[in-house]
This record gives sequence, structure tokens and C-alpha cells, in this order.
Amino acid sequence: MDDLLEEMRQCNSVQACIDLALTDAYGEDEQAVAWLTCIEEMFRRFKQVKVMGSDVSLVGFDLSDHAVVAVCRYGKRKARVTLDSVEFPELSPVEQRWLKAWQRFSSRSG
Repeated sequence: MDDLLEEMRQCNSVQACIDLALTDAYGEDEQAVAWLTCIEEMFRRFKQVKVMGSDVSLVGFDLSDHAVVAVCRYGKRKARVTLDSVEFPELSPVEQRWLKAWQRFSSRSG
């Protein structure tokens, strides 16, 4: 998967991110899995994030109705939240670009 991450880092525009994510992904199911793979790869370094102003543990990512969601833990409680609800600390420009790509794609497909 390091090759994928390196290829993802080479995307210089939001559209390039979308195009890479959807390479060989046909139909909603394949596109959802493709996005999940890209989001997991790009954001795997994050262990702590904020949701609604609270620090939570980022357990991972999953799919919910063809949308990528973050799986977070706060104490003993576990929640699946949209990526728009998650504040990632100190995003790099490439990470910001990939979040924008997901937001653009999900807003037009949802």
C-alpha cells in the first residue's frame, strides 16, 4: 500500500485525487470501497481527532450507505461520524486536498 500512498501524495489537484480514487471503480459499491481505501491510507497516521470539540480516539474508517465514516471512541462509547464532523489536527496540504476531494465527490453523488 505504500505505492498507493506515494501515488496519492503526487495528486496536485482535487480533481486529480478524485480521478485516482475512482480508477477502475465502477458502480457505487466499487467507488465506495475505493474511497474507503484512499481515506484509510491517507489518514492512518491520526490516532486522536476532535468531534464536536471533544478529543476522541480515531479507531478507523468504515462505510455507511456508500459513504466513508470515521469510527471514533470516547471513553467506552463508540460512534461512526461523517468525515465532515471530524477535525484532524495539523493537516498537511495533501491531506487537506484529499478531504476536499472526498467532500466534492460525496456532495455530488449523495
